[in-house]
Amino acid sequence: MIRPPEENRRQTMRRGILAALAATLLGLGTAAAQTTEWRFHNSYAPTRIESQHVRDLAADVRARSNGRFVLNVFEGNAMNLRDADALRYMQTGTPEMGFIWPPFLGRDDAAMSSILVFGLIRNAEELNRVMPALRESLAEGMRRWNIETVGFMQLGLLDASIFCRTPVRNLEELRRLKLRVGSREQVETFRALNVAAQIVPQQELYTAMQTGVVDCALYPPRIVHTVSLQEVAKHAVSTGFAFPPTPYIVMANQARWRALSADNRSLLTAAVTAMEGRSARFEQDATDDEAARERLRGQGVTFHGTFSDADQTALRRAAIATWETLMREAGGQGPAWKQRIERALTGQ
Repeated sequence: MIRPPEENRRQTMRRGILAALAATLLGLGTAAAQTTEWRFHNSYAPTRIESQHVRDLAADVRARSNGRFVLNVFEGNAMNLRDADALRYMQTGTPEMGFIWPPFLGRDDAAMSSILVFGLIRNAEELNRVMPALRESLAEGMRRWNIETVGFMQLGLLDASIFCRTPVRNLEELRRLKLRVGSREQVETFRALNVAAQIVPQQELYTAMQTGVVDCALYPPRIVHTVSLQEVAKHAVSTGFAFPPTPYIVMANQARWRALSADNRSLLTAAVTAMEGRSARFEQDATDDEAARERLRGQGVTFHGTFSDADQTALRRAAIATWETLMREAGGQGPAWKQRIERALTGQ
């Protein structure tokens, strides 16, 4: 049957419109297929500086990929995952990505949990000296759990001061008092120095200090106001050391990581490296600590300087002995990691 010319034109136009629509839909489908979305678990509150770093990371990844790689960040533990379970849930693929502070891993990996202890690192120079050995060791540890280490986020340097009810200037004066600490390794280190140390939960610390259960507490000046310790402890001395500045591990499910395109792996690694650089505010940390001390002076706290070089040497010697014990007990790669990091720290 021969169609009239007008009908042929309409049929041709209809086919053209349908072909264009199909091409458009195919293009949209292809674009959607090229967009990768990952879930990023963050157990910290949105107000924490770590949460801001993660949000900046997600924005950087989106920008580097022109919107083709999206990190959907779940803050405030919206995924209801426990930090202690990180080595387990990261093997399931849900979430694809997250970060963890190694001391939280003690139940499943004692060596990573104790990779640094209080009494080792004093300043930014020492931390930068050990950081390559620290990164290498932590990445080895995660590989044992078949988890990919994408990079790191720095915790920073928090001055470890001792806040007391009465003036304390050195270890000799501290030996006459009862000291609150926050972990087993700190208990062991101070006991080796003949200081009576014990663990008191944070929520009980104010009352314990007020009633004389303890006389002093090891605490960072920058956050001492969060437990109102300055109200009952009007004297402080710096130990000369930072709290263990173990970096956060930025981790990914290994299977999902390997399934990424080479371009996405490269841009994600670059974005995490940039985040580590932004989080490494070590010189600013010293400025922030001094600003915190000045605020506390305004609230009636007297700072009695810093432990002498001799006291710092004794404290580090005790800390290294504690570290040796913990890593030996941990077994596995623990002793080798300890040797690697100590060699980087001391040059021996």
